Amino acid sequence: MLKLPSSRSGQASIAIEINPVDAAGAATKKRGIVIRSSSELDQFNCILTDQKLIELIRRIDEINPKQEEEVGTTGSDVFEI
Repeated sequence: MLKLPSSRSGQASIAIEINPVDAAGAATKKRGIVIRSSSELDQFNCILTDQKLIELIRRIDEINPKQEEEVGTTGSDVFEI
């Protein structure tokens, strides 16, 4: 969870940041996906489950070399608050 400060265009609010972690539990990206509402979550869900996107990423996986950190991950679930 993130506390977002107020800005010129909006009030302070709370959001969720979704960021993949490695086997040690450390974030793999500097910044994850920030979701501010259930409607944003629905929009991301539609985008991420789109068959065209899934096919595109599979083709990218075929082209890109394997990352060393991908090979060693265990797939453990981490839910940090």
